[in-house]
Parts: sequence; structure tokens; C-alpha cells
Amino acid sequence: MASMTEKQIMLTIAISGIVLSGAAFGGVYWASGGIEEENLKIEQLNKKIAEAESKKARIPQDESEVLILRENVAEYVKILPEASDLTDFTRTVNSFSQNSGVVLNHLTPGKAGGGKKSAFAQYVYTMSFSGTVWQFLKFVNMFESYKRFVTVTGFKLSAGRVNGGPNVEDVVHTYTMSVVTYTYNQTAGGKKPVTIVNYDAKKERLREEIYRARQAITIDKYAFRGQRARRDIWVDPRVDNSGDIAGGERSTSLAEQLALIETITADLAATRELDVQAKKTTVLLLKFELQREVKKKLTEIGARIDEASERGMISYRPYLLKFQREVKEPYDQLFAVVFKSDKEKQIGIPMEELVTTRRFMEDALVDGHLEDAVDRFELIREKLRFPPKDERQAVADRLRDLYRKAKVAQDFSRLDLKISGIILLERGLSTAIINGKTFTEGDSIGAALFLKELGSDYTEFLFQGVVLRKKR
Repeated sequence: MASMTEKQIMLTIAISGIVLSGAAFGGVYWASGGIEEENLKIEQLNKKIAEAESKKARIPQDESEVLILRENVAEYVKILPEASDLTDFTRTVNSFSQNSGVVLNHLTPGKAGGGKKSAFAQYVYTMSFSGTVWQFLKFVNMFESYKRFVTVTGFKLSAGRVNGGPNVEDVVHTYTMSVVTYTYNQTAGGKKPVTIVNYDAKKERLREEIYRARQAITIDKYAFRGQRARRDIWVDPRVDNSGDIAGGERSTSLAEQLALIETITADLAATRELDVQAKKTTVLLLKFELQREVKKKLTEIGARIDEASERGMISYRPYLLKFQREVKEPYDQLFAVVFKSDKEKQIGIPMEELVTTRRFMEDALVDGHLEDAVDRFELIREKLRFPPKDERQAVADRLRDLYRKAKVAQDFSRLDLKISGIILLERGLSTAIINGKTFTEGDSIGAALFLKELGSDYTEFLFQGVVLRKKR
């Protein structure tokens, strides 16, 4: 029994040790799991702290961006019409139609869309009208160049019929078109603006950034300049058996246009033959006389080409292509051959004189001395023809552009425009009283004349595609 008792004791001790060891192991395992959970919680808290610190670090930058945007939001929404302006939109459309030449047949006013809670309410207008393709493009350009935000969203064209006559550009088509604009609801959403501590002081510190952001608020615009040697793609330009094409009357008939091309082509061929003779002869005196005659004739032909181009004497599309290929291009090639030496390439006005003339005309336009700019250009007008790829050609083109602007400014100065009052608005479009009538920025005042912008001491007009500023 004694030996059995010892075995029992030993067994009891062993079992107790195993139980205690298991309990100890379980306790350690449980404690380890708790530590891991705590470490995970600490890691998540550290991550949240880091995110909070990152947001905190961005507060000054975000605050500055909000302040700059808040100060310029009036400029952003300035292009959007006031709700009251929408009632006058019909008047604006009628003005556009009169200035572009289209005949407005129907206009359906738009209805507000977007709901009361939306920051922007959309208004869609549909209209039907008739006119030539060039009148249509000018009409569309007036909407897209309007200072208010108005965009053309779609149009449909029904081609007109050719009824005989010599001008395909007068064929009238019918159109339907839709335009969209928006009004801004400043109180949309019902939320109060975020409060920025020390707002005035921070606004003063960011004054330059606010100004730069305001200057960057621009609307890309395109000035439509007419057909510019393009044809109406919805009209068949081919000549019928009578020799006429669709449309109205021309200042130069088809026969006269063709005769002009053939005459210049014949003169050019004769000049080319003289050049060949000059190269073949071995008699120096005769060579010199022939070369001088060739240069003289080339100068005369160049003047006739310029006159035909500037006055639009070639207006029929197939003849314009013929004029380019059979007159202009051969002329340029012969001109380059005749004046091929480095010395001869300097024919005409030197670059230094061209640059001086350009600066003079630019200064004259800025100072308002329009006649001086016009007179200076007309003194050298006949000398502004250079060989192809001559670097002076770019300056000559600039001089022609300045001359055009000076002539437009002269025409503008003859207009009787009396500004009797202005109303400048920080939000919305400003208003001026001109010749006893009220006009807002972007409105049409007369033929090819628009009120572009009103400032504290100036009024800007858009006349014949040129921006003109009038000081008050």
C-alpha cells in the first residue's frame, strides 16, 4: 500500500505540474494577444494623429486658397447674367441678328433648370432664323464672344436652293439653334461661409496673389473675320451652261475676273521670256537693259497682284484657286530667281527702316496720332514686297495690320458717341448711357460696334474686330 501511495503522490504531482504549466502558458498566450491588440490600437491612433497633423499643416494653404477664391468669386460669376437680365435676352438676340444680317423667325425663351438648391440655374433658348453661311457664322460668333456666359450647344442647317445669278455666297439657308446660359444662386445649399480668423489682415497679405488670380480669369474668344477666301460648302460652285453661278450680283463679273487672271498670266509669261533672253545674250549692254526691264515689269505685276488681292477683285472660288496657282505662285518663283543674289535679296526697305517704321506706327497708335501712322505706312506701301521666305515679310505683315487698325480707329473717331453716364458694378455687367440709350457690357451699339468693357476712367469698344479704348 505504501508503494502505491508513493505512485499516487508522484502521479498527482506530475498532473499538477502539467496543469500549472498549461495554465501558465495560457496566461502568457492571452497576455500576448492583449499586447498585440493594444499595439494595433496604438498604431491606428498614431496614424490618425499623423493624418490630423497633415491636415493641420495644410490649414494655412487651404485657408489662403479659400480666401483668394472668395475674393474673386464675384469675378467668376460676373459673366453670368443676373436673373433680371434674362428678360432682356430677347433684345440681345435681336441685336445680334440685326448686326450679323440673319433674319430671326422664332425665339423660344428658356425655363430655369437645376432646382432651388442648385448653385447654378440653367436656361436653354431655341431659335430659328435664315441667312447666308457667313451671316450665320457671324451670328454664332456674337454669342460666343458675348461677355456674359452664353454657349451654343447645337444647331441644324437646311441648305438653301440655288436660284441663278453670279454669286454663290448669297445663297440663304435656314437654321435652328440652341444656346445655354446660367444664373448664379449665391445662397444655394443654405450653408454659411467658413469663418477665417483675422480675415482682413490675411486678405491684405495675399493682395498680390488675389490680383494675379483675378487677372487669370479670362474667357477665350475668337474674332470671326469673314469668309477669307473660303466658300460655302453647302453650295455647288460649278458654273452652269450660261456661265453663271448661284447668288446675287458681283462688283467684278466672272468674265472680268477671268480676263484679269489671263492678262496678268500673259504679262508674267512675257516677263519670263525676257529673263530667258537676258541670260542667253552675251552682249553686256543688252543683258543689263533686259535685266532692268525684267525687274521693272516684275514690280508692276506685283503691284497689280496686290491690288487685286486687297480689293477682292477675284471673288469666285474656282478663279481664286486659278489666281493662286497660275499667277501668285509663278510670280513668287520668278521673283526669287531674278533677285537671287544676296545683294538683290535686299531689294526694298532694309530691316532697320522697317523696324523703325513699326515702332513709329505703334507709338502713334498709342498716342492717338492716327493720321501720322496712316501717312507713314502709305509712304512705303509700294515697297513692302519681298522675296519668299524673306525675314522682312513678317515685319511688313505687322505694318499692314497696324495700318488696318489705324484706319478702323479713324472710322471709329468719326462716329458720334456721347457717353452721358455710367454705372459700374462689382457683380454683374456695368452699364453706360450712350447717345441717350442704355447699354450693358457686351451689347451691340450699331453696325459692327459693341460696348466691350467699362472702367473707372475709360470705355472700351469693339469696332470692326478691333478693340478701342476711349478715355473719359
